[in-house]
Amino acid sequence: QIFKEEDLLDKVEIWALKYRCAHPLWLGSFSAVLVVTDPDYAKTLLARGDPKDNISYNHLVPWIGNGLLILHGPKWHQHRKLLTPGFHYDVLKPYVALMAESANVMLDKWEQLITDGKPVELFEHVSLMTLDSIMKCAFSCHSNCQNNRKNTYIEAVYNLCRMVH
Repeated sequence: QIFKEEDLLDKVEIWALKYRCAHPLWLGSFSAVLVVTDPDYAKTLLARGDPKDNISYNHLVPWIGNGLLILHGPKWHQHRKLLTPGFHYDVLKPYVALMAESANVMLDKWEQLITDGKPVELFEHVSLMTLDSIMKCAFSCHSNCQNNRKNTYIEAVYNLCRMVH
């Protein structure tokens, strides 16, 4: 029922109104995702301990390895427990100013982009803001990647994302 990518959100909104809790969204004739629109329904589904879907993640293993995103079950739990202390409030607090700085650069870009009244695709902007924050917080590197996209690392990541997609 969706012939153009632009129609996707309109169709999903119509189906969400028609099917109050959830509905499948078929990707071709062989794969489907479940779109959940009811918070109580989502809570019930997310409380389950089902393993992750290997079809969605296995092709990423050569690129990102068998880390937290790919793992499930006891191995996932073990890795998650190792990472949890690194995301404690007291550990992250000194980095808030750096993350806010990156977010402000992104918001300033949006202020300039919305003046012409055209829609703004957020994915790339949020991705670059995230990368900018990681570079500042983890590596003390002020890469200016949000304003200067001509960066070999950024180009390589986008090329890999395109290949995965």
